[in-house]
Amino acid sequence: MRVLWLTIALLLSQLNGAGAENYPSQRITVIAPFAPGSGTDGVARIVFQRLSELLKTTIIIDNRVGANGALGATVAARSAPDGYTLLVGGTSTHAANPSLLKSIQYDPIADFAPISQFGLFPYFLIVDPGLPVKNVTDLVALAKSKPGTLTFGYANALGQLSGEAFKRRAGIDIAAVPYRNSPQVVTDIIAQRVSMTFMDMAPAVSQVEAGQARALATTNPDRASRFPEIPTMKEGGVAFINISAWTGLFAPKDTPPEIVAKLAEGVREVLAESEIRSRLADIGFEAQWIGPVEFGKHVKDDMELWATTTREAGIERQ
Repeated sequence: MRVLWLTIALLLSQLNGAGAENYPSQRITVIAPFAPGSGTDGVARIVFQRLSELLKTTIIIDNRVGANGALGATVAARSAPDGYTLLVGGTSTHAANPSLLKSIQYDPIADFAPISQFGLFPYFLIVDPGLPVKNVTDLVALAKSKPGTLTFGYANALGQLSGEAFKRRAGIDIAAVPYRNSPQVVTDIIAQRVSMTFMDMAPAVSQVEAGQARALATTNPDRASRFPEIPTMKEGGVAFINISAWTGLFAPKDTPPEIVAKLAEGVREVLAESEIRSRLADIGFEAQWIGPVEFGKHVKDDMELWATTTREAGIERQ
C-alpha cells in the first residue's frame, strides 16, 4: 500500500510539473476589481496586453466591481489554482479591506499566492476648479469658514483614508461621499457636485491637464516625478501620512510555484521595457517590480500599517 501511494504521488508530481512546463496552454482571465477607467484597470490593460504577447496566449480583463475591490478578490480567491484565473489587486484589496470591512469573504494572505508588484500610484488632492482656492492653505481656510459644507468623494480605501486623515490633521469638517468607482468621482468634481477627492491621477489626467479639475497637492512625501509642479501636502501646510497605491498580481493559493515564477518573470520583462514604462508614466504610475517572496512580505507589512493608520484616522469598520 505504501508503495502504491508513493507511486501515485510521483505520478501526480510529474503531471503537475508537465502542466506548469506547458503553461499557458489556454486563455488567461485576469480579474480587475475596479471599474474600467480606474488606475488599476489602466495598469492592467497596459501590462497584460504585452504579457499576452510574451506568453503567446490571450489574456482578458474581467472587471468585477464592488465592495472596495472585495467582490473581485473573492471571486479570484475561489478560483481554481491553475494559473488561468488571476487577480490584479492592490492596497485596497490586500492591505486596507481587513481594517475597513467588518466581513470579507477572503483572506488576503492565506487565500492568495503573491506573484509580483507592478509599482505605485502617487495619490493627489484634486478639487473642483470653481472653488476659490489656489493651494492647500486656502482650502483649509475655506473649509474652516464653512464647516460641514465642503465634501470629499472617494471610491476606494485610500480615498476614504486620505479624506478622513485630512479632516483630522487640518482640523476641518468635510462630509464624506462614497462612490462606486473613481471615474464617477471625477465626473462629479467637474460638475461641481463634490468639492474634492483624493485619488491616483489615472482617471483624471486629461481633466486636470484641461483645467476641468485642479490638483492641489500629492499625499506622498516627495513630489511625483510625472507631476513635479504639484507640491506635497506638507508643503501646503498639512503634515500628512504617506499614502500611495501599489498594484500587483496574485494567483489563488496552491497555484504551482513554477507557474507563479513564470508569471513573475514575464511581468518583470514587461516592466523592464522602456515603452511600457513610458505608457505607465503617462497615467501617473511608477513601475517598481518586486518578486513573489518580497511582494508577499510587503503585503503583510502593509496590512499591519493599515491597521494602525485606520485607527489613527478614526475610521470604523463598515
